[in-house]
Amino acid sequence: MSDTTDELLGLFPLDAVLVPEEVIPLHIFEDRYKKLIGERLEGGAFGIVLVDDDRLRGCGCTARVVELIERFDDGRMNVLVQGERRFRLVELREPEDAEADYLRAGVEYYGDDDEEEAAEALRAGVLETLRRMLVLMGVEKPREPAKEGQLSFRVAAAVDFGTPLKQELLESASEKRRLEMLLTVMTALVPRLELRKQREEAIRGNGKGY
Repeated sequence: MSDTTDELLGLFPLDAVLVPEEVIPLHIFEDRYKKLIGERLEGGAFGIVLVDDDRLRGCGCTARVVELIERFDDGRMNVLVQGERRFRLVELREPEDAEADYLRAGVEYYGDDDEEEAAEALRAGVLETLRRMLVLMGVEKPREPAKEGQLSFRVAAAVDFGTPLKQELLESASEKRRLEMLLTVMTALVPRLELRKQREEAIRGNGKGY
């Protein structure tokens, strides 16, 4: 599913990926992005797009400012933003002054092609494997990620699986496919985490003279 808009979207290129419903902090210090965020403190969306090897990826996620944490005398800002809608870049519009103004783009918004919920067994498998991972990582009482939004994006926001996988999840138009990708990655990580925990316990044991 997709829809286009005639409205140009202001872009904030980052070396990070934002997914729908995820909340992240941003430190705004460049003049062009002070302008972009300043114009949206009272509402309105802008687009966050991954910069990969000095080029923009073709898909990103819109964001809204949900909290202005701090504003400095020189115009710098610390803000919290929340992801909303995924989009594909259709046409880039370069500003006349790249240092003072921000990049804009015509975009096409998209959702998932499959409207059916992923099978409950797949969802349960993802949550159980996530729980095992978190326990091995030292989380005493792991909980399911926040209830808002699709499970795949909630998991991707809760655990850092690396930028390439997160971008792949963002671009995928299938919740089933995204959950399968996450389950594959997490299943491969569990034995490594188990081995690391065993080594840590062995080191602690040696320290006690065993």
